[in-house]
Amino acid sequence: MSNIKPVIIPKWGLTMEEGTISEWLVDVGTPVTVGMEILNIETDKLTNAVEAADAGVLRRILHGGGETLPVKTLIGILADADTSEAEIDAFIVSWVPPSADEVDE
Repeated sequence: MSNIKPVIIPKWGLTMEEGTISEWLVDVGTPVTVGMEILNIETDKLTNAVEAADAGVLRRILHGGGETLPVKTLIGILADADTSEAEIDAFIVSWVPPSADEVDE
């Protein structure tokens, strides 16, 4: 499952605890490159674009616009086009959020 990469609510700053997805900028099935803006997140202090940390195809959107979620919540899946739906389902079920000192932006 190493070709499956999570898209999560990033943590911008020490006090950020949650973010609201304002909109996805790409649709499911879109090839994504590293650094590509893929969605916008609003916080109590700012609205910012989330850039893809990994390349792949946006295979799943798990949470849509208007949802407010804790930082590091799994909100989307990037994977190779040939990754099976069963592999993605297994990844989602077994996914554990990063610890507090991992993946901070």
